[in-house]
Amino acid sequence: MKRRALALLCAGILAVGMLAGCGGSSDKKDSSAKTEDTKKEAKSDGTFTVALNYMPTSLEPSTASDDQTSLVRPIFEPLFVETKDGIEYYLADKLDISEDAKTYTIHLNEKANWSDGEPVTVDDITSMTGGVSLTMNYAGRNSGGKSSYNTINKQEVVFNKKDDKTLEIVLPEPYATYTAAIGRMMIYPSHAFDNDYTKVEGSGYFNSTDMATSGAYTVAEINDDSIVYTARDDYYRETPSVKKVVMKTIGSGSTKQVAFENGEISYMRITTPEELKKYEGDDNYNISSFSEARLNYLQINPYGPAKDKLTEDARKAIFLAINADEIIDTAYGSDELATVANSLLTPDQSLYNKDCKGYEQDLEEAKKLAKSSGIEGTTLKYVYNADRPNMEEVATVLQQQLAEIGVTLDVEGLDSNAFFQRFFAIMFQSGEEDQWDLGTNGWDSERGSSLGQAYSYINSSSKAWGFSDEAGQLAAKVNAAADKDEAKQLANDLQDLTLSEYWEYPLTYTNYVMVSQKNVTGLDAVPVVPEFVDYLKIKVD
Repeated sequence: MKRRALALLCAGILAVGMLAGCGGSSDKKDSSAKTEDTKKEAKSDGTFTVALNYMPTSLEPSTASDDQTSLVRPIFEPLFVETKDGIEYYLADKLDISEDAKTYTIHLNEKANWSDGEPVTVDDITSMTGGVSLTMNYAGRNSGGKSSYNTINKQEVVFNKKDDKTLEIVLPEPYATYTAAIGRMMIYPSHAFDNDYTKVEGSGYFNSTDMATSGAYTVAEINDDSIVYTARDDYYRETPSVKKVVMKTIGSGSTKQVAFENGEISYMRITTPEELKKYEGDDNYNISSFSEARLNYLQINPYGPAKDKLTEDARKAIFLAINADEIIDTAYGSDELATVANSLLTPDQSLYNKDCKGYEQDLEEAKKLAKSSGIEGTTLKYVYNADRPNMEEVATVLQQQLAEIGVTLDVEGLDSNAFFQRFFAIMFQSGEEDQWDLGTNGWDSERGSSLGQAYSYINSSSKAWGFSDEAGQLAAKVNAAADKDEAKQLANDLQDLTLSEYWEYPLTYTNYVMVSQKNVTGLDAVPVVPEFVDYLKIKVD
């Protein structure tokens, strides 16, 4: 009964917000009043149209945000990506890792080429002398030339060109996260800048339709609210089935839903059980779903305004007051959208331990600890990313649950830029590290054979997230273990240890569920978020 009451409370709050923000139901009805002919025209020309929340200022091959990643995916490709099923190859077609896990040999696809006709070669990655290319120099331009590509634990990585298409990389020590780092690197067309990274900034090159691309498309139009790409006839893998891709700013929420139902965009993400039920039962649409490989978590800030009160017992009281099942029921409403997390790793990581014992609610013990630790009666500043789906609902549930132990949450939703500036204040040196006590965030694309982002959190040199030196050292051992069985055992120990320190609560693992127009297929062919890493798999009939 209590869970039902909480769900109804959240639903009421959300309903008020929707009415205030959407202008009432009549707006949606009027916007949907396009003719059936218009719908058919929008769906039948073979164009794949993607909605963006905002328009980034450049098409530079960067993954600084989800929208930026979505914009560059059709035109710039990585070497390879790790999925739960192994490695998907793109500019590279082979990766060999030595038995001691220190030597990487990458072979580039023999046919890989830039859209201006130049071949993609090892020289785009590194120079013959073992130096680094424009791509790597540019990545390290604000850190003395150092980046995750050419430096490991303050030691240099050595690059050896074997031939135009074969690169040997020698690490100073085994480092499991290097596979993901080098694989997702998006190579710049170094020849377009005479291999001089200082010529990139301010050049306007990536705001021009003349830019050389490595992906399946070139840039045809750059508009204030949209980008148009056209398929390359000389693309090295094969000619794309979809001849035109359009990225345009639509907005979110009901605006995006109306645009989708009018046939103006090819697909949208589903984040509520109501949407899922609605579109699953409609033969005009297709449903696609895969694991997002995202861990959504609650973080306690070691440097917040209440830091002196957030002792281990106080943190334990907070975590024991949380009921993750209630969060799923109320914020997501369906295990098709999210499931309860039990570890700081995700099931899409090979080091994940399904038997790791996550947190379980113990309200009576939480109340005792809240009183004895002095956290009872305290108000904590809670921040969340308001641009992320379901985060507002999660905040409402947590606010209700912590009220049960006498802890008040002062909740503030921030847009992505403001949230990241505050949440990662220690890294950004923004001076806002003391302006929040609790925050919810998510690690995405946690796939593959390493600890992923968990490593940088647990082993953080800035101590930004509170984990002990013991945890940091254990994470380093996991990352340096060449033997897979040893790495797995160490990772099991690490997952248990981090939970015992009560700094980060793993809340949910989310699924990426999409609804597309009936004539659009292949959206779940390569399960990587942000979508879509392989446009060859997408079909628009």
